[in-house]
Amino acid sequence: MRKNVYCSLTVLLVTIFLLVNIFLPVKADDEEVYAEYTIEEGDFLSIVAMMFNTTVDDILSINNIPDVNAISIGTRIKIPTLAGVEGSIATRYINIGDTLDTLSILSGMEPAKLGEINTLVSPTELYIGSLLTTISNDRANAITAVSNFEAGDSLLVKSVGLGMSPAVLQKVNRAEGVWDFSDSQVLFGKTAGDSGTFETHSVAPFVDVIEIKQLPLTQGETHVVHVNGQNIENLSGSVGSYPLHFYRDNDSDDWYAMLGIDAMEEVGLEQINIKGNSLDGESFEMNQPIIIAAGIFTNEVVEGVDASTLEEETNAIDSNTVHNLTQTSPVRTWGTMMSYPVDEPYFVSGFGNRRTYNNGVFHNYHSGVDFGVMTASNINIYAAADGTVLFAGELPIHGNFTVIDHGWGVYTSYSHQSQLLVTAGQEVKRGETIGLIGSTGRSVGPHLHWEVIVNSIYVNPTTWLSTQFP
Repeated sequence: MRKNVYCSLTVLLVTIFLLVNIFLPVKADDEEVYAEYTIEEGDFLSIVAMMFNTTVDDILSINNIPDVNAISIGTRIKIPTLAGVEGSIATRYINIGDTLDTLSILSGMEPAKLGEINTLVSPTELYIGSLLTTISNDRANAITAVSNFEAGDSLLVKSVGLGMSPAVLQKVNRAEGVWDFSDSQVLFGKTAGDSGTFETHSVAPFVDVIEIKQLPLTQGETHVVHVNGQNIENLSGSVGSYPLHFYRDNDSDDWYAMLGIDAMEEVGLEQINIKGNSLDGESFEMNQPIIIAAGIFTNEVVEGVDASTLEEETNAIDSNTVHNLTQTSPVRTWGTMMSYPVDEPYFVSGFGNRRTYNNGVFHNYHSGVDFGVMTASNINIYAAADGTVLFAGELPIHGNFTVIDHGWGVYTSYSHQSQLLVTAGQEVKRGETIGLIGSTGRSVGPHLHWEVIVNSIYVNPTTWLSTQFP
């Protein structure tokens, strides 16, 4: 009798267990995980799909999103091509001194996995300005550069000074032993909350920071090379055929080189070289490949141009005059941004537009921006920033023409004026009236042709109206 009761209870329990498991949902742990990307302002789903080698339809399907209109800024979406990896996707541009090892430590990823999701065949494909995708787990502690391992340092003393155990310091930096740490190697550590800032010396003991701002280098744009160090005596360098002229910012430890990329520059890889000396006689030199990306320009047809202004001899007069204006102040006078040079900013032609004059060939480009005249009373032209007038005169193409030096190889120019109100050598202030809008030179109607020139290279002036330099 008791045996039958036990058998009945056993059958009942087994039945209940089977029923429960049949109707219970599958555990979340059994679902495949995907890395997630957060939609930011300016993102297009088609561009996001291209970034991660997938399609818009696949993104919508895997995220159970009915259509693209259901996606807004801040929406987190799973990326189909990044299955099996949990975490948040971030992108950053490769900068000076970045390596696959240091980037993998900062992201908390293994070098092989980092190379895989970025389709890197070799670590040498990490070019300055190329976009790198990383995936980080939101629950992980932040890892950042905390110090340098200098000659004579011991792992024990260094770890105590950083408030870390030698084992943790060794593990974070993926070293098998003290023999894996080399002179001037950047050390990384875990941080929690506000950990402060640490000086690192990846290229030389006297260089704390070396970086390029406004990456990637782009046709027609302005970029800044920044070096910081307490004992720097001089710096020089180049990006391809572009020389880098470094200026010390007042009495600070910051040195800057302004770099303009020609709007017609060939897209692809170049080499950046930077070298310098310290007051103590130490020196360094670094070389690294860097990408120059394409700008976005349109075609433009200009009719009714005086044919005499299109002759080669005429072009040479203007070109030689501008390129011979090499004098520049070692003091930056533009502040951080430029101001509009007119009262009513009405753009009638943008920078970099590939131009044909009188139905000729598209071998010219617009070297500045054109402001039209909104009302007859608003024809004043103003200095876009403080500076010194280098040139004020008449040229065949620019017409009545003014060039102002703002220091560090940065100039602004103002063309086609009906009247010049300043002379060469004159000091001017931001907002001071320097001329009147006209239609002299190569012009088909009253307008101001305004240019920003960086070390003899015409760059996009509108960038200087919205971006702080340096």
